This record gives sequence, structure tokens and C-alpha cells, in this order.
Amino acid sequence: MRYQQSREESAEILRRALQLMSPHPAGYHPLSYAVWYEHAADLNPPLTQELDKLRACASMLTDTEICRLHALHIAARDVEMFELAQRELRELIGRTEQDTAAAEGTLQSFTETLAHTTERLAEPDPQSVRTLLKDLLAQASHLQSTLRGLHAQLAKQREEVAGVIERLERAQTEPLRDPLTGLENLAGFRRAFDGQDDPADFSAVVLLAVDIDYFKRINDTHGHVIGDKVLMKVAKILREQLGAEDVAARIGGDEFVVLLRGKALGAAAALAERIRSATQRSLIVHPDGAQFAGEVTLSIGVASGRGDDSLETLRHRADAALYDAKAAGRNRVSVAGEIRTR
Repeated sequence: MRYQQSREESAEILRRALQLMSPHPAGYHPLSYAVWYEHAADLNPPLTQELDKLRACASMLTDTEICRLHALHIAARDVEMFELAQRELRELIGRTEQDTAAAEGTLQSFTETLAHTTERLAEPDPQSVRTLLKDLLAQASHLQSTLRGLHAQLAKQREEVAGVIERLERAQTEPLRDPLTGLENLAGFRRAFDGQDDPADFSAVVLLAVDIDYFKRINDTHGHVIGDKVLMKVAKILREQLGAEDVAARIGGDEFVVLLRGKALGAAAALAERIRSATQRSLIVHPDGAQFAGEVTLSIGVASGRGDDSLETLRHRADAALYDAKAAGRNRVSVAGEIRTR
């Protein structure tokens, strides 16, 4: 499997993976690292599910157990993906062979018609010549139509082959979760939305655009360790406040989005206010045990979906409401079209 995370992303995943590995007696070898890396980066949902079960039971993972997990969820997965791609490509090749055989049959029929026409042209009867030419033109038209159809089918199958390759590469390389917070990343957020019963129906969703106020100042003043703790605290609050059908994602440094399903705009705004209030009351603990001396606040924009929306247009309106909240002084919730104060 190819991993395509950037150096910065992989460093963050490494830090998380080492934290997860350290309590277990298994060695820090490549198989162990691959297991925990894919878990930390959320590249392998079945592996993550089994690891979560084992950790919930306080099971300590030995080298034997790590080897079993690697064989079952990493090595076997890559073989399965390769075999699936092979099957799909074999089906495409089979259809191409059938289409080509049909075109060859039409060409053979046209060739026979040409040969027959050549023999009949020796007869001087003008009516026979006209009839033969008419039949020949009809055969030529049919051949042209067949070849045109074959060309279109081959173009379509080229796209299908490219799609198979793209799905295979994406399944192997695209992480769906943010390794620091455990929330969905933008790719995971998009996939979660596409997984709805009707992903084209935006009228039943509300989007929250969430931003940590003065986050750069927190990093510059207190360091990235505290900055990471702030991000993880916000993610924890989002998980605690959201329902099972809702989706939260970290899409940038201090930017989050929340997709709410089946909520009225007023209820969504009230939820956003609870998230804002819970964050303001939160305490961040320094590694030395001292409490983080500073208030963590959020600005939140709320936008309700419309029938003609796309995910991009809905995000644009939520972002506009977020900018309204910041312009009004930060640490507040703004609904698209109106300003909501604390």
C-alpha cells in the first residue's frame, strides 16, 4: 500500500501511533508500526474496529497478536483489493471482446457483400447494378454505425478502467479521519455526506462552520502542545454534543464543520450555542499540571440547506455567517441572514 500523507501529516500520525503503541508489549517493528499507523490515520476501518474492541477489554497486544492483525487487516486487504480490481478488469475485457467480435462479424458480412457485388458487376444489366450498389451502401452504412458504436463503447470502457484504478488507489491512500482529533477530515466529511439516503437533498440538513478564536495567538503564546490540546478539547465537546446521525470534521488548522441531519434551523442554532458555551467553560491542562491561563472561545456560523444547494454553496453561506460572528466580536453564534449574540 502507498501512503500519501505529507511529511507534516505523517509526523502527526507518528506521534499518535507511538502513543498508542507504547502500553503494549509488542516490539516497535515495521508490522507493529503499520498496524498502529493505519489505525491512527483511520486508513483501515475494520482494523480500527477490532483494535477498539481489544483496547476496550484492556487486552495487551503481543508480537503474535500484532502479526495476526497485520495479516488479517493489512496484507489480506491489499490482496483483496488487487483481486477485486482484477475481476472488474476481466469483466471489462470480456465485454470488449464481445463488442469486437460483433464488429468483426459485421465487417466479415460487408467483405462478403463486396465480393458478391464484384461478381455481379460483370453482368451488364443496369438495374442489377443499381440494386447491388444500393445493397452495398446499406451494408457500408451498417458497418459505419457498428464501428461508431464500438468506438463509443471502447471510450466508455476506458473511463471504467480509469475509474477502477482511481477507486483502488483512493481506497488505499485516502485517509478519512484527522489523526489528531479523531474527527472526520474533509475527505471523510464528503464521503459521510455522500453516504446519506439522498445525498442530493440539502433541504433536510444544517451546516455549522466552527472556528477557534485567536488560535494562532494561543499557539504563539503557549506553544503547539497547548494548541493541540485545545483542538482535541473542541473535538471532544463536538462529539459530546452531537447526535449519532450528525457528522463533525476538522477541515483545517482550527476550522471545523458540523453536518446536522433532520434539525430545524432554530434547534441547530441552539445546539451551536451549547457548543460555544461548553467550549468557553472548558479547562485546558498544561503538561506540568497547571491549567491553561486563557479562555478558549468559538465563533460559529449556521446555515440551513436549500433544495438547489451543493455542498460548496451551503459551506459558503455557513462561512459567511461565521465571518459575521467574527465581525461582531467573536465568541458568538451567527445564523445566515441574522446575527445571534450571546
